[in-house]
Amino acid sequence: MIIALTLLVLPGLAQSRNCLRINPIDELTRQAILIARVKVHKVDKANYRGAFSQLAVLHPVDVIDGDFTLKTVNVLARSSVRCAEDNYTRDDEMLVFLEPEGSLFQTVNFQYGQFPIVNEIVKGWRDKSNQPIDKPYADVKREIQACINASHTPKPNGEQPQKPQPPKPLEPSPR
Repeated sequence: MIIALTLLVLPGLAQSRNCLRINPIDELTRQAILIARVKVHKVDKANYRGAFSQLAVLHPVDVIDGDFTLKTVNVLARSSVRCAEDNYTRDDEMLVFLEPEGSLFQTVNFQYGQFPIVNEIVKGWRDKSNQPIDKPYADVKREIQACINASHTPKPNGEQPQKPQPPKPLEPSPR
C-alpha cells in the first residue's frame, strides 16, 4: 500500500515547474492596462487575501501604454497560484505588463509578464513563435506599440465580425 501511494505521488512532485500557459506578446498587450519600463524601488512581504505574499513599489521610467501620470505603482507578487513565480527584486529594471487587482496591480501572466532589462537588452522577450530571445529595448518598445496600434485600428469590412441579426418572427402554423 505504501509503495503504491509513493508511486502515485512521485510523478506529481517531479512535474515541471513550467505548467503555466505562456501568453503571446499581443495577448499580454491586450490584457494589460499599464505597460511600462520600471525600476523596482522597494519590496515588502505582504499577505493580500492569501493570494499574494509580496508588495513591490515600482517607479515608472518609460510608460509605453497606460496612465502616464503615475509616479509609483504598487504591484502584488509572489502569487499562490500553482507554478507562478512572479517576483520582484529591489533595484531591478524591468519591462512589465500589469492588470488591476483590487486597488493595486498584479503582473499579467505572472512571471511571463515581466522581463528584466540589462544594458538596454530585454531578457527573455518572445519572438513570433513565442520562444524566448534577448532583444534591444527600443525594438521591443516598437513591437509593443505596433500591437497596441493594431488593436485600436478597425479591420477592413471583409474581416469585420458580422453583426448578429434579430431573430425572425415565427409564422403561425396552419391549423
